Amino acid sequence: MIVFNSIEDIALDTNTCVTIGNFDGVHRGHQELISRAVKYAKSRGLKSVVFTFANHPVNFFKPGYVKNIINQDQKKALVEKMGVDIYVNIPFDTSMTQISARDYAKKILVEKLRIKKIIVGHDFSFARKKEGTPEKLIQFGKDYNFEVEIVTPVLLDGKRVSSTDIRALISNGDVAAARKLLGQYYSIEGTVVEGRQIGRTIGFPTANIDYDRSMIIPKKGIYATLATVDGDVYCGATNIGTNPTVQGKKITIETYILDFDQMIYGKELKVEFVEFMRDEVKFDSKEALMDQLKKDVAYVRENYVSWLKSSIDKVK
Repeated sequence: MIVFNSIEDIALDTNTCVTIGNFDGVHRGHQELISRAVKYAKSRGLKSVVFTFANHPVNFFKPGYVKNIINQDQKKALVEKMGVDIYVNIPFDTSMTQISARDYAKKILVEKLRIKKIIVGHDFSFARKKEGTPEKLIQFGKDYNFEVEIVTPVLLDGKRVSSTDIRALISNGDVAAARKLLGQYYSIEGTVVEGRQIGRTIGFPTANIDYDRSMIIPKKGIYATLATVDGDVYCGATNIGTNPTVQGKKITIETYILDFDQMIYGKELKVEFVEFMRDEVKFDSKEALMDQLKKDVAYVRENYVSWLKSSIDKVK
């Protein structure tokens, strides 16, 4: 997959089929747009293009207002996995707020991307003050000789799939429902750092990650998770919270990795959230906390260890 990180860098020698959007989460709705672009491009001898932004457009106007569902590396990897030929990932900046809808179509779509077809959602908008609408895009298509396909919303259980709803589900801890809309588990990645190491003293050493604060974080609680380190996947029990039983103050993301005893400080850990198990509570003693942690781990082991092993065996 060819990657361009600025409009100025784009230099193509072939015509394209393009889909445009922020694509945060690359959820099932986004996947529909992208798969259509890839399929059409292949059928017509074109190159497929995903045109997206390195930052959420809303955050340009209100920094930090919208939390991300996936980071930039995850988004790029998911798009590439879908077979896209060209990935344009530019910053949403002042130029994007000042360009007219016609100049956007002519100078970016036609002259830079050599567009022959564009596939967008029904609520797609572009250019200054969102003056570009699907209707205007259709008109520009007639003016500049490219086809426009407007895709209706993807529905799941009768409801439109949207990044806004996915963020709400994650915030409420409903990671299982979020997975249905995303098409993959919601995950957080980070470098394993040293914590207070209290878990080690009670027989439950955890991997504490330094996570990206721009990401949406599930609500406080204990989750059944998948933990990936050095390319290997393990079952885990992850706590998001302050660890009130041991007088914790700041929110941490700590994972007890089942059947794992390696020192992984400084390594990257990916935590995929499979199921919300319970709220974080303050126990009367460390002993009571230990008893509950044993139950949490037993639940994960009973429900997920065999399932994970069989899943890995199928891949092999």
